Amino acid sequence: MAFKMNGSPAKMGTIQGTAGHSSALKMKAEADASALKQMELTADETKGMVKQGKDKGLDLTVNATGTSVTTKSGKTVKLDPKKEKGHKQILETRWKKGDKASGGTLNELVAARKKHKKGSAEYAEIQNKINKSLGSKKMHKGTKTTKGGKTVETKPKGTTTRKSDGATVQKGLGAQKGKTLTYTDKQAEKVKIDKLNTNISDAKKSGDKNKRDENQLKKGEIRAGKDNAKTGTKLSRFLGKLKVKRNKKQLEKRAKKNSPADMKKKY
Repeated sequence: MAFKMNGSPAKMGTIQGTAGHSSALKMKAEADASALKQMELTADETKGMVKQGKDKGLDLTVNATGTSVTTKSGKTVKLDPKKEKGHKQILETRWKKGDKASGGTLNELVAARKKHKKGSAEYAEIQNKINKSLGSKKMHKGTKTTKGGKTVETKPKGTTTRKSDGATVQKGLGAQKGKTLTYTDKQAEKVKIDKLNTNISDAKKSGDKNKRDENQLKKGEIRAGKDNAKTGTKLSRFLGKLKVKRNKKQLEKRAKKNSPADMKKKY
């Protein structure tokens, strides 16, 4: 990625006292203010991705939509995801950093968001978690218009607002004490389980017992609280653990049955 700018020095705002310079300073101030709300990538994280300073990288700010980056000096460059080197690498680094910030659920949250209508409380709640993970402070709200014509804020169905920190959490015993999942965590979990259910269904159709049990085991682990100890209820977590034990035994028994030593005994 080359950070090269062409054009007249006056127009580019490099000469002090000109209108172009004043405009450039204003644009830089706006860029700096915007940068506070976006994903910051350090020089170490962008090492080898930019032509200028390729040996040590550059401190860059990626905007909320991932369409451009801004340098410390305020220079903005549009990102092209089709460019394998530089542009694509920066976007992938941004996504990985965002995924880590989301607790490894960013891809699941994007998939969950697609299931809801834009502007709905469900969509807004998921979008806010995605934004936060990618460094944006922009917040969305779900609203509806009452019969009296008043616009009021709405929350996703089956949730409540935790009084201690204002988080949107699933209703249930201990919701106010932090003993239930947040709405976004639950949505990410549902996506994971849906994928596993599809794998289980496909394995049953093909007759692949190992694939079936492996995915049932992973599903059981999620239900048992491997990803989040606050998932479900005490009963559902207990049943999940039983499911994991059963599937492990099935896989171990099948592996032993098909081991080379046992095959020799058969023949």
